[in-house]
Amino acid sequence: MNKAVLLFLSCLLLVSVSGCGSGSTVIAPNGFLYSANTFRPGSMAAFTVTTGALVQIAGTPFVTTGNAPYTLAAWPPPLPPPAPAVTTKFLYAGIPATSKGGVITRLLGRTLSGSVTGGIMMMPINSDHTLGTPQMFASGGDYDPIAVTPGSGNFLYAIDLTTNHLAAFSINSSSGALTAIGPQGPPVGLAVGPDPFNVVVDPQGKFVFVANCDCVTNPQNQGSVSVFSINGDGTLTAVPSSPFHLGAAVTARPVALAVSPDSKFLFAASLAAAPGAADEVYAESIAANGALSDAVPAVPSVDLPIQSSPVSIAVSTDGNYVYTGNAGNHTVSFFLNCTETTMCTGSAPLAIPANNSTTPASGTVGFIFADPTNPPPCTSSTSTNCSPISVSGFLYVTDYDHGSIQGYSITSTSSCTGVSNCIPGTLTQSGSAVNTGGTNPFGLAIAH
Repeated sequence: MNKAVLLFLSCLLLVSVSGCGSGSTVIAPNGFLYSANTFRPGSMAAFTVTTGALVQIAGTPFVTTGNAPYTLAAWPPPLPPPAPAVTTKFLYAGIPATSKGGVITRLLGRTLSGSVTGGIMMMPINSDHTLGTPQMFASGGDYDPIAVTPGSGNFLYAIDLTTNHLAAFSINSSSGALTAIGPQGPPVGLAVGPDPFNVVVDPQGKFVFVANCDCVTNPQNQGSVSVFSINGDGTLTAVPSSPFHLGAAVTARPVALAVSPDSKFLFAASLAAAPGAADEVYAESIAANGALSDAVPAVPSVDLPIQSSPVSIAVSTDGNYVYTGNAGNHTVSFFLNCTETTMCTGSAPLAIPANNSTTPASGTVGFIFADPTNPPPCTSSTSTNCSPISVSGFLYVTDYDHGSIQGYSITSTSSCTGVSNCIPGTLTQSGSAVNTGGTNPFGLAIAH
């Protein structure tokens, strides 16, 4: 390995108070990360985030009064720079009620013991970023996953895994209380497809996307994506032709979704349609009315290694890179996003980089989360609230079986300039893995 590569790697691994070269930089926490420990009775972990490195906040883990949380959503959610910083006030979690647990336990084929009421839990985020007393809403529902609207939107959407319905709620901006939005709230809601294992809202707050896997409960292997437009009052309207099948066949089994930062593309991680077949990642174009179509009809998807079993997917803040969290082979896969970057050759919507990059994990990969709050690069040795390394953001990965989280920096194009054997988008560990103080961490959410 040449000296340039060694210097580059040492700079990437730098996560505390000294910059590359002379002088020192004062680095303040640029965010706060929360993690859900899903194993009953459950708990919540909290960390400071400083250029990708995580440190437990005093009091971790925080009790959830017997409610085992899964998918998390922070409100109001932080937005990528240059959007002004917002103060995140509330943390929400889906609480599945049955012994089947949430999405991750169902995909892994595990069952849970212990009694849980189920519903949606809200925990206030205190000024020191500890968590306040939990409050429950929509009690009795089998809720997981959940999503909130960005920006000025005060809405939360939750999947009931027993009824296969999507429920709509308004958020009280002062108290965090949830109120069902007419008949689209529980117990009725909006019907979606079988095994609705993910729900996301696009960054512009216009559409809700639901991944109908159709892969666990009486599977027919005819998965789809339901799409709804968000009205001004938070109600939802199904877009024409929804739900949408992915690719030319109808055998895709989408389990996780991510929307590009510009809201132009939807990426879907899909489980293999048959034993011995490859798992896949689909790239879909999002029309102005929310309708989906294959971004590259001739090549609608790219293959993951057989038995990868992707359970989560994320897009980097700059939109150039797509990652999947693979529970089956304990890795994170990395693709160049050819719909956004000019680094690709060929016609596929996603490209495997030259180093065929996969990042091994120490255990079962659960949730992966791309931090949208990447601090800007430091401009001097006395800069604050900045990053001493040039990166394309940070990715956090939960180790479901070992109760920990690992942060990674995403190599940027600029940091590869003049450095041999450097691939933009590859992951480098930021600090050491941190313990969540609980068991089976899955959901992640970032806050300011």
